[in-house]
Amino acid sequence: MADSSRKLIVLAAGVGTRSGDTRHVFAGFRGFMAAAGFAPSDFVEATYAGTYEAGRWVRPADYDLSAFEAPLVTSIANCAEALWHEAQRRPPDAEWHLVGFSFGGVVLLEAAISLQRRAPDAWGHRLRTITTLSSPLNGCSLGDLRWLGDLFGPGAVSRELCALGDDPRHRQRLAAEVAALRAAGVTVTTLAEADDAIVQPADAIVGPVEPALVVECASSPSASVVARHLGHGRIVNEPFVWERLLALIGPQSAPAGERIGAAPGTAPPLVPRPTPPPSDAVLLTPPPARATRPLVTPPPRDEALLDQQLAALKARLRAEGRL
Repeated sequence: MADSSRKLIVLAAGVGTRSGDTRHVFAGFRGFMAAAGFAPSDFVEATYAGTYEAGRWVRPADYDLSAFEAPLVTSIANCAEALWHEAQRRPPDAEWHLVGFSFGGVVLLEAAISLQRRAPDAWGHRLRTITTLSSPLNGCSLGDLRWLGDLFGPGAVSRELCALGDDPRHRQRLAAEVAALRAAGVTVTTLAEADDAIVQPADAIVGPVEPALVVECASSPSASVVARHLGHGRIVNEPFVWERLLALIGPQSAPAGERIGAAPGTAPPLVPRPTPPPSDAVLLTPPPARATRPLVTPPPRDEALLDQQLAALKARLRAEGRL
């Protein structure tokens, strides 16, 4: 059985990903934390999907691109249920640390808020930190550049996030919820990338935009087109951010034991998935809404042309003082 005092890190990736993608989205961070004593079984991947029977959530499920056609509340509900289910099969005094990039940070923070309301004693004592990386927590205030929301990837949820940026009530509610989490002893850190044209600091940070929360991030030749030119995505691969996360979470304090459910001598998977609950287990989350339109994946574009267009767009945003 795994040592009960180990720290667990939940990772959540952004729009356009599938279950299993945290292995490469957070590859650098995972490798960095390995040097601090974290084993592969200490990382748990969040999910935005669930299995429903008779209109009730019964077990977690792998997610794919269709998850991003569902309303945001559906992904939050599925993530919260999966977290709660996984917490029930882990040692009760294990520490939980949530790290989400972009859309993943939105879902993890809202799921944690939901669980804090639902089971403050059973869940609250487990949760130690929540860190979001370039997440549109306050919505995505793109104004007349709202079409940039499509760069998150396919899915109706990108437009929903953009609409939240125009709703001051959402920002006020989230600030109050984060304050309540902090009052309960949870360290909530919302980080933004200085050069991100899609999710700007005012959208990614809950509360005042303090310089300490805005990170300068370098690009690399292997980065995506969006990360190279519009900045969104660099923060996940910034070593300074890894160091900051280690300072928040702390090194692994206990030796790795056998992974729960693993046969002796077998290697754990890179990202363990939650196991199904007992057959008679029934939870009460509403079922996910059906997509109102079929999932459409944009056709591939010439990358060199897209490079030129995004570079020109960013230059114009700078000239207009909007970035």
